[in-house]
Amino acid sequence: MTEALANNFTNNLGGIYNNSSTNKKTQELEEKLKEVQDEQGFLGKTWNGFKEITNLGLSNSDCEKMVDKYNNGEISFEEAVSYIEDFESKQETMSELGANILTGIGAIAFATTALSAGPIGWVAAIAKGAPIGAALKTGIKTLDRATNDIEGDALDMKQMTKDAISGALTGTTSAVSSGVGAGIKAGKVGLSILNGAKCGTICGSVSGAASYLADVAFEEDKEFNTGELLKNTATSAFVSGTVGAVVGGGMYGLSSNVGKEATKTLGQTIVADSSSSTARKLLGQGERNILSM
Repeated sequence: MTEALANNFTNNLGGIYNNSSTNKKTQELEEKLKEVQDEQGFLGKTWNGFKEITNLGLSNSDCEKMVDKYNNGEISFEEAVSYIEDFESKQETMSELGANILTGIGAIAFATTALSAGPIGWVAAIAKGAPIGAALKTGIKTLDRATNDIEGDALDMKQMTKDAISGALTGTTSAVSSGVGAGIKAGKVGLSILNGAKCGTICGSVSGAASYLADVAFEEDKEFNTGELLKNTATSAFVSGTVGAVVGGGMYGLSSNVGKEATKTLGQTIVADSSSSTARKLLGQGERNILSM
């Protein structure tokens, strides 16, 4: 009888310990998720809201369900943490993509309006696209940080400088003409694809190298490595080049002016170029996601 009582006491004590351990880990998960939620500014909140409505992709509600699943013993602590971290990574990626899309559209509109004459070359794209791109992305990302729940996060000078560099690159590579219009005018789909690929490869190389160097300069835990620089540059060039070719072929196929001279209004040019730029960014991110799997 005494032995049975002792075993029962031991089992009860073990159950109390296990419950206490589970509760502590549940608290850790809840705190981790709250940190991720606090980091979300208007870009992240908008994207999460879209996913909540459409049930596409990982959302905050999905993460809360995973915490409940862990608490109910349906999944491991590691699985729950991994899920939340995946959500955090995707939110960061899409927030950056959203800022780049808005920056690109703004740079195209400004450069096209300022020049209002023919295709925009590299010199003009740098002169007009880079400054407005730097200003726009810095403003967008600062507003994004100002709308999160982290005190004093908005006016981060290091991050603002990095955003300005990134914005200048995005503004330049968005504003520069890809040359696919030459293929449409000549009625040669191959020329549109080739020019799209060529422009994309150049833009990707420049962006990839500059982005890596900016990370090295502004991130304390990142040191320069020649191999990583070359890899980052080559990967970005490949992604942008292949996407540029796809978009070039798509623009040719969708155009109603194949093989003839076409005159566009300023507004039509801005809309067409902004659509092309946005498509390249979206497809490029999709391709990067595939390559990283």
